[in-house]
Amino acid sequence: MLLLAAGARAATEAEAGAALRAAEQQQAEAARLRNRWIPAEAALKAAREALRTRDYDRATELAGRAEALARRSVEQAREQETAWRDAVIR
Repeated sequence: MLLLAAGARAATEAEAGAALRAAEQQQAEAARLRNRWIPAEAALKAAREALRTRDYDRATELAGRAEALARRSVEQAREQETAWRDAVIR
């Protein structure tokens, strides 16, 4: 028997779908910057599978992880656009 903590509730299909779309948007931006991370790709794939099997809590969790990783990869790409200049010997 599964017991939920006080105040905890199950994610809905709509919430899981919204989380997945947000992750996909961040991943698309990472792809545009040519800085996709394998862990973000894996989390996104797993989130899609969880949504497909109607495990909305897991889909929401994995999509959140994928979005966070993709967001960080975007930040890294933007930092590296200019950071390389500091490494160049002048």
